[in-house]
Amino acid sequence: MQIFHPGDPGYDDERSGFQTGRKHEPSVIFAVENAQDVQEAVTYAETRDLDHAVQTTGHGLTTATTGVLISTKRMNKVEIDPATRTARTEAGAVWQQVIEKAARHGLAPLSGDASDVGVIGYTLGGGYSVLAREFGFAQDRVRATDKIGNVITAMEFELLRVDEVHAGEMHFDAQHAEAVFDAFHKWDLPDHVTTTITTLGDVVRLTCTSTKRFDIDHLRVAPRLKDEFARKPFAEAAGAPLPPHTYSGDNVLLSDLPLDALHRARTKAENAGVPIFLSIMPLGGVLNTEATHLLKLISPQLNVEEHYEEVFDEVRPFVLGKSRNFRYAVG
Repeated sequence: MQIFHPGDPGYDDERSGFQTGRKHEPSVIFAVENAQDVQEAVTYAETRDLDHAVQTTGHGLTTATTGVLISTKRMNKVEIDPATRTARTEAGAVWQQVIEKAARHGLAPLSGDASDVGVIGYTLGGGYSVLAREFGFAQDRVRATDKIGNVITAMEFELLRVDEVHAGEMHFDAQHAEAVFDAFHKWDLPDHVTTTITTLGDVVRLTCTSTKRFDIDHLRVAPRLKDEFARKPFAEAAGAPLPPHTYSGDNVLLSDLPLDALHRARTKAENAGVPIFLSIMPLGGVLNTEATHLLKLISPQLNVEEHYEEVFDEVRPFVLGKSRNFRYAVG
């Protein structure tokens, strides 16, 4: 184990992560390699009454720590047991490692649309998979955890007997956003299809994934900039890693989403004066939740919470709460 203090060579690299706009400012970093090292770090923090936070290699960092930072990226061991269809990962593992190893056995995890997300942080937040409506939350597949204080050092969870999925995406020019969102909202969505619609500046993107076939012809309401749907390996639907960058994000879980409220929220995000990407994920299916939709906002800028709240105001009567998985660099 290495220990870093401010000014030490390697301190800046160790505290840096996927979020480049905000960094931890710890008084000490424990670059842990095993559970015994984690115990030492937690004990150090507790005996000195210091806050402590865990940094993996995923997308996290909502609140920066000034106390003890436990860097777990060296604890990234992944083990697959094909007989029991389970995986065991250490604290610093990311989904790409699990996906690659599980695929060798015709298995897949309930990972999301970004394969470079940390396994444990994602799962503790619930885990909205690209197959969520068909198979539920990732947290529901957890069998066991190893824990020191409030730090999860390892996790064991079930895998799916899935090697290929029906998946893809359509892109539309944003001038067709109203028609595309109308068609998306009217879709009598099969329980086995997990889908998301997102505004990305001049583009509206729609993604769908399922282990079964589904029909999307009714969504082709405007010329497509991209239209790629096929049966493919699960890994290709799990999303490619992204480079570190500045971003912030927030979300609300909704009990309903009427079409007029959806369009008001979309328009408010589009005209916010700062770049804000709006994303809608219908819930339901086998997901055990009162919420019918997840509305996510993300921006390549920090300190835009006031603009987020203006968008959320358009759906305020239907807000049930928030998901931990989609809160980034916000208060």
